[in-house]
Amino acid sequence: MHFKLFILVLSLFVLTAQAQTPFTASWDFEGNNGGSVNSPNVNISSVGLSGNVNQAGYPAGASGTAISIRLWTTGGLNTNKYLEFSITPQNYRCAITSVSFACNRSPQGPTQIALRSNQDGFSGNLGSGSVGENFGTQNYSVSFSGLENTVTFRIYAYSAVDDLGTLRIDNLRVNGTVTVVPLPVELTYFRGEVVDNHVKINWETSWEQNASHFDVQRSRDLSEFVTFQSLAAAGDVSERTLYTATDAAPVPGVMYYRLRQVDRDGQFVYSKIIPIHFDVNAPQLWVFGNPTSTRNIQVRLRHFLPSEIKLFSLNGQAISLQWQSLGADDYIFQTIAPDGWYWLVGEHQGKRVSQKIWLTD
Repeated sequence: MHFKLFILVLSLFVLTAQAQTPFTASWDFEGNNGGSVNSPNVNISSVGLSGNVNQAGYPAGASGTAISIRLWTTGGLNTNKYLEFSITPQNYRCAITSVSFACNRSPQGPTQIALRSNQDGFSGNLGSGSVGENFGTQNYSVSFSGLENTVTFRIYAYSAVDDLGTLRIDNLRVNGTVTVVPLPVELTYFRGEVVDNHVKINWETSWEQNASHFDVQRSRDLSEFVTFQSLAAAGDVSERTLYTATDAAPVPGVMYYRLRQVDRDGQFVYSKIIPIHFDVNAPQLWVFGNPTSTRNIQVRLRHFLPSEIKLFSLNGQAISLQWQSLGADDYIFQTIAPDGWYWLVGEHQGKRVSQKIWLTD
């Protein structure tokens, strides 16, 4: 009896520690190419077309309406002509088990169809079949597991009698599971900022249990994340812990950052994704020492002229400043303002940067 109870408790723990929840992504083509998914941990794209195939409206489908597509090749499979859709895991890993859809063709439409994915660079068929003039279901089993990044599928149709013949697709479905793993840490915050032509990523944990390390990752397009720095975790602590990572070579434009939090058992989860806009020409202002001496406010300027820096009291009164260059981008600004809080403000070509400082003797 005690042995059976122990097995039950252990089983409940395993299910709690790593639960798999099913999801279904659906595209029904009821007047649009958007889809829906019944899991908050999965994002999906709209259906798109490529390679000069074009849409011919939403005629009657297997149920409701379908998407109609023409200009398919009359020869063999053309890798430049396809219908495309994507699945992206959010925060957790997922598996994909099947892809299915209903399809038919006009008398002049394509007679063959195939499904491929980016998991092998769209080089091999996950499945293929014939297309008839009556609606039938194409159902393909898929064995993708441990997915962290976007999976893109493409449907190719070919061997059309005439390129003006149409293919109709309806009730597109992708089925799979999401593996939900509890966080080895609790994040208080996760944020980033541009500092001196670098991107600094900061986060804080309120507690950690069985935590191994953090992989700090970035992406240009949200489809593929690359680790640029790894930091050891505190491990097992019940107090706040601060972490900082630096992307020393950010790419101009919008970059996306996330944490991959790994525990000692190798399980991992992702943080939320934060976008950071890196503009190499953006004006920047740094104050060294805050509080600072009223006679010497040392600053570093990037894309600011010293004459574009102003000091204001909290009620908006301008305070006289004199400046002296220290070389490169560093300056000392001097003032005889009394002790208190002030705003140091830089304005350049319509861009404004401000920092609140405390002046004291």
